[in-house]
Amino acid sequence: GVEVPGAVTKTGTMFRKLAITALLLGATCVEAFAPGAPMARLPAMRSATCRNSKLALRMQGDNEEYRPIIPTTENPMAPDYAREPTQFERQGLVESNVNTAPGVMMGEGGLTRREALGAGGAVGIGSIALLWAVTRNSGYDQKDTSRDAGVAVVNTEAVATKEIQASIAGLKGNLAKLIEIQAAFLADPNAQLTPSVKGFSVVDIRTELNKITFAAFDEDTQIKTDRVTRNIIQDIVELENACRLKEGATRSPKRVAAVDKWLKQSTGDFSKFLAYFP
Repeated sequence: GVEVPGAVTKTGTMFRKLAITALLLGATCVEAFAPGAPMARLPAMRSATCRNSKLALRMQGDNEEYRPIIPTTENPMAPDYAREPTQFERQGLVESNVNTAPGVMMGEGGLTRREALGAGGAVGIGSIALLWAVTRNSGYDQKDTSRDAGVAVVNTEAVATKEIQASIAGLKGNLAKLIEIQAAFLADPNAQLTPSVKGFSVVDIRTELNKITFAAFDEDTQIKTDRVTRNIIQDIVELENACRLKEGATRSPKRVAAVDKWLKQSTGDFSKFLAYFP
């Protein structure tokens, strides 16, 4: 191809003009907005407001001392901006809220009356809520014996059906199995009880208990029997966890006490529920 000298010269000239313009623009910005930038190490230049007074970013007057944001050798600590007046306060447009009292910092003046009353009220309400949570009513009168076994009204017609009788017989079988496990444990505290305890199905036991409860008792009595039902389910779960024992290992006294506790509690809760159906 044939080179065109004029085109090359034109392109080079345009590039030089752009480069010179960029350099001039950068130098102008440095001169205008960076006080004493070429000689920034001199203390006199650090206190200068601006190299170009026409483009200076002034707060209020020309005698305003320039304080850099970055700590310097002369001023190693950064300004306390929390105590510095704002631009509007410097210009006198708004009143200054800066605490100028010497030696008094934020938070050292103690609580105000409103803060003290608010804190006291919050503590009082929290204490009342805690007491209510601890002493709240369980949902029924615990001293009332009208819902106990032998006193509560039982729907004998519903209980006499084959379905309910089968459920009651299943619960009695679970109780008999628990008594056998308890006897084996008393004979040998290190006996493997996990296979026997895992034979209980929590889902099936809950289903049978609910079926009997809905058929045999009124709503008032169900408030009390539902608690027995929840206790039975928890007893089986806790008993399974307490009975775990590695092959060839022995139970510690603490583990023996836990197994004994949940065996007694589970048999007691089963007996408490079945007492409604002598």
